[in-house]
This record gives sequence, C-alpha cells and structure tokens, in this order.
Amino acid sequence: MPTLAKARLIEPESAWGAPSEKMYQELCRDRRLILTALGFYAKRDLPSPEEDSEGAPTTDEETELLPIAGALAAAAEASTVMPTAVLVATLKKVRADPSLLMTRELPQPVEWEIACSYQRENEPPGTHWRDIWGDQVALLPGQVEQPTEANIKKAAISALEQIQNGRKRGRTYNRADQILADRLGEIFRGSGQPIRRSNEPVMRDGKVVYVEGGGPFYDFLELVLKPLQGYLRERGLQVTVATIVRLVTDDFPPAK
Repeated sequence: MPTLAKARLIEPESAWGAPSEKMYQELCRDRRLILTALGFYAKRDLPSPEEDSEGAPTTDEETELLPIAGALAAAAEASTVMPTAVLVATLKKVRADPSLLMTRELPQPVEWEIACSYQRENEPPGTHWRDIWGDQVALLPGQVEQPTEANIKKAAISALEQIQNGRKRGRTYNRADQILADRLGEIFRGSGQPIRRSNEPVMRDGKVVYVEGGGPFYDFLELVLKPLQGYLRERGLQVTVATIVRLVTDDFPPAK
C-alpha cells in the first residue's frame, strides 16, 4: 500500500518575511516606471513623476504595488522545494485547525500558499499577504491586520483547490513560474493592455535568427522581476522573463 504523506507543521526558521519586505521596498523605489507601464498615472490624469521619489508611496500607489509584491514573495517561497503531497496534507491540517497558523512555525511554502490565497473580504487574493506576517500587525497599524481563523480556513481551502485542480493535464510547471504567470498576467491584463508574444531578429553565427522578447508585457516583467531575481540568484535559483511570457500566452499563438 502507498504511504500517505504526513503534514509538516514545524520549520525551525522562517525567512520569508524580511526578504519579501525587501522586495516590496525595491518595487517602491522603481514604482514610477512600474506604474507607468501599467497606465496608472494616465488613467488618473496624473503627470508621471520626473524621478522616483525616495518617500513612501501614496495609498493608491501602494494598492497597485502590493499585489505585485505578493506575487514575487509567493514565487520566492514556492522556489523552496516541498513535496506537493506533504503540502496538501499540511494545508488540510490548517483547514481543520486554522489556529495552527498563529504558532508562526508552519513551513514557508504552507504560509505562502495561505498568504497568496488570503482575502479579508472580496479583494483579489493575496492583496493583504502581509496579514499572514503576524509580526507586522503592531508595526503597521491600519495597513496590516490580524488574520481571522475564518479567513485562514477559507485561504487554506482555496489553496488546496488551486493545487489539486489548477495545473494543466500532462504538463508540469515550476510552481514559482506558474505563480508569476498567473498573478502578473492578471495584473497586467487589468491595465487594459493585451499580452502578446513577439519575436526579434538577432545575429547568431553570422545568421539572422528570431528570439522571443520585447513588447509591453515583456518590458513590465523585466521591471517587476528584478527584486525576485536578485533574491533567487543569491540561492542559486532563477526565473526568466521569457518563461513567464510563454506560460501566460500558452493558449495563444505566438506573434509573427
């Protein structure tokens, strides 16, 4: 008989909080370019700032940046290998007993599955990912709230459904790549811009060949993935813009 996977409820050290906050701060420093790429200022008839401000983002800017930061953080944690069967078993434990999250000892992938599915009400999942980082409730009152057991349970159920039903048959994706494709693709489409693949000519061995690259979505990814790529590079890991573009446009023919 096959051995059933056991839940993994304890991880000695959880490092996702500080790195994810660092990535968010890096996004804030580049917010002029990122938000311009999303049409943020044009939609509001605001002039695009001449230079990136060193101050804190406005409330509206933060609303746009937090889902992006949540996608990067979720992808960073997904890069830590944890068997899917163990992850599912652990999420089932949290579904049955949401108070387990309050111990602050759950493995990183479990916390982030919950974080990227977490909702206070009807906002996009993962918008308030920092609620799951409980240490920030006191430091950022009004921005970060104590998660409720009901919402934790709902997030665990949603995460289980995505894991069990979300992947396409016959294909195995790097989970970090798929998270980025799903979430960043949705964010970019929300700007009203289409996502298309494009091929650019380059010289290789004296011949012209066409490689994938360029276009508004490609350029957007190059901006927002920089903090995550730096984090992963320090750990011998990587994500590439071209891979995310291919995953997002998998159901559409490539541009000629």
